[in-house]
Amino acid sequence: MSRGFGATKPKRRTKKIPASQASKVRQCDVEAGSRFSPEEDWKVNCEKQALAWYAGVYNPLAEIEPERIREIEADEEEWLFLARMIGWLEVDDELDALYFTAPPPSFDEIQADWYLRPVLTTFLEEPTPLKDVMADHPIPHQLVDQVIAHHTKRLKWKPERVATFIQDVSGKTETDLLNEDYAAILLELQHL
Repeated sequence: MSRGFGATKPKRRTKKIPASQASKVRQCDVEAGSRFSPEEDWKVNCEKQALAWYAGVYNPLAEIEPERIREIEADEEEWLFLARMIGWLEVDDELDALYFTAPPPSFDEIQADWYLRPVLTTFLEEPTPLKDVMADHPIPHQLVDQVIAHHTKRLKWKPERVATFIQDVSGKTETDLLNEDYAAILLELQHL
């Protein structure tokens, strides 16, 4: 079971496999194949690998060539940045919460995409495609407003100064802001 494991270690206790996945683990075939494939490796070490995959630390696609990995889109980067800023991601660099993988047991490269590691988030139970997480968990702008308020309080800005700053950075009023605007504002505030 040496293939597919990275250096990432959970920051908190490992969660149990979801009940919907438990039956898959119990049905594992323990016959080993003669040459390596993700499916055969899964069959041989299925219980350990199931726990590791659901914890977000097992990935047999870890050695995939960089040119075959989909680039992260701007809206994904903005969502990740904001998720880190509001405390949903437990990392210093939001890209550390991601890895390029595919679901077991086939780990099909064609189905591979960016997944969030559950052990580096405050709300996931298993690896989940980034696109699904973004759709299911839109960034609550009131939480981002709280982060902005924290920064502006540190700077001792009055509400008028905050409104002017937001207008200068985004070209919009506080009520018209989108994720991309919030990301730009928070980046600017971090530099002050």
